[in-house]
Amino acid sequence: MIHWNIAVCDDERAALSVLSGALVNAFRQHDVEATVEMFVTARDLVRRMKECTFDLLFLDIEMPSIDGLTLARQLRKEGNLIDIIFISNREDLVFDALRTNPKGFIRKSRFIQDVPSVINAYFAARQDNKSKVLIVHTRGQVLYIPIDKLTYIEGSGKAQLAHIVGRSEPLELRKLMQQLEEDLKPYGFLRIHKGFLVNYRFIRRISDNEVILTNDQRLPISRRKEQESRDAYLDLMQGEGSLIL
Repeated sequence: MIHWNIAVCDDERAALSVLSGALVNAFRQHDVEATVEMFVTARDLVRRMKECTFDLLFLDIEMPSIDGLTLARQLRKEGNLIDIIFISNREDLVFDALRTNPKGFIRKSRFIQDVPSVINAYFAARQDNKSKVLIVHTRGQVLYIPIDKLTYIEGSGKAQLAHIVGRSEPLELRKLMQQLEEDLKPYGFLRIHKGFLVNYRFIRRISDNEVILTNDQRLPISRRKEQESRDAYLDLMQGEGSLIL
């Protein structure tokens, strides 16, 4: 059975306990063993996210100090694409929440009824995109990593380092960089340097000697790869319907 780490953040402790139990049962229906960590403040959750990796966040939109919507915006601004499902009775905030690309909404007044249908829809969407998932076997575990969360791969000899949104430490891949390049090229990954393979979705700008990512991180680009990378990047952006001026 696959194991997931899930975080639930809600300032109402009673709601936390009931929701967590409902989530464990709902995930079990999809052969996923869920470990749920509960947080009453966004600050506590952010602090914990620096120590471990979560596969999915459930955020209450209305909380004192930092609310779930503010936290989601902050994460997206930082380039963190972790899946988020909102919890709220405020239907008037749904359109604001959509800008953070959430994976669903659970009404707090009906979460026992909403949880199964929302989780079913969530897994159905993942099933539709199953071809865009990187499956990694590591330390006796099988990890399913959405391609759109894989920022870049850094060369490190026989074991390359995959930098993934939401993970504080890179994931070791026991595969040669050349093979990874061949496997990931169809999914929009550019070999900008002998030691770096980058997901074009996270590229903000390609300059003369470096690539600037959406989180402001800078990676080197080799001279012989510069024009090739620019052309490939523009083709990929146009292919997804972006307007290039």
